[in-house]
Amino acid sequence: MSRKERPLKAGGRVRVGQRMISVPSVPSMTDSDRLPQASGPAGASDRKPVIDRNAVQHLDRVRAIFRPTDSDHLAPGLERFIGKEDVFRRVGETDMASRGTQAMMQCPPNWPSDVTWVPIRDLEILEILEDQDIRAG
Repeated sequence: MSRKERPLKAGGRVRVGQRMISVPSVPSMTDSDRLPQASGPAGASDRKPVIDRNAVQHLDRVRAIFRPTDSDHLAPGLERFIGKEDVFRRVGETDMASRGTQAMMQCPPNWPSDVTWVPIRDLEILEILEDQDIRAG
């Protein structure tokens, strides 16, 4: 794309050769003022709605997308994992000084070794893969 053309915007359209294609957009969980856009009739390839974080129990493994709510204090090397889908396991609770008790998720082994846990609020949970907590009833 040359400098003379307009910049790409998420959800917009751009010409590639003789075709016009849509630029994909990925909504953030921190954008509470944005409503999901209806792009047409739902098909078999559409994703299921995001799972409520409260549905994740103590020993659950989840398929989720990392979207940090506070990207100003992000550990070095984690920028490359933002917006990527991965598998996390809930490991327990921790007391966050300013935000109260937060559920913590174990990071996948391909993440940097100095980052072992992330708060559940930083994840967009797509699917619960295992529900092993027998205490949950």
